[in-house]
Amino acid sequence: MLAAQVVNYLKGEDVMAVMEHSTEPLRSEIDRIKDQIPESAARAMAESGSTREVVVATLRMRGALEFMRQGESYLLGDQHQRIYKLLSTYGAEFPEEINPSRYLEMAQRCYEEHFGLK
Repeated sequence: MLAAQVVNYLKGEDVMAVMEHSTEPLRSEIDRIKDQIPESAARAMAESGSTREVVVATLRMRGALEFMRQGESYLLGDQHQRIYKLLSTYGAEFPEEINPSRYLEMAQRCYEEHFGLK
């Protein structure tokens, strides 16, 4: 359960909204672990460079797509603030612009690192 919410957090999701829209017993379980999520996410990011790289690239692509979809109002929203906070912490390590083919390559490397070769 904690790992799933860490993934949500690192994708810039609103974990409180996830909890509020969940049914029991999932809602109570998320409520029980919610304070552990930021620390667990920081640990996961510290443990793996490929994870950091994929998370940063994912957040950059997501931010660009949301801006294209919502326009300037996206920049005023909570989702942008959550993504910006994560990118402010981890983004400087990966200054290169992201594109879809490069993203797929790094995602494959991350998969291989964590789950073995194809």
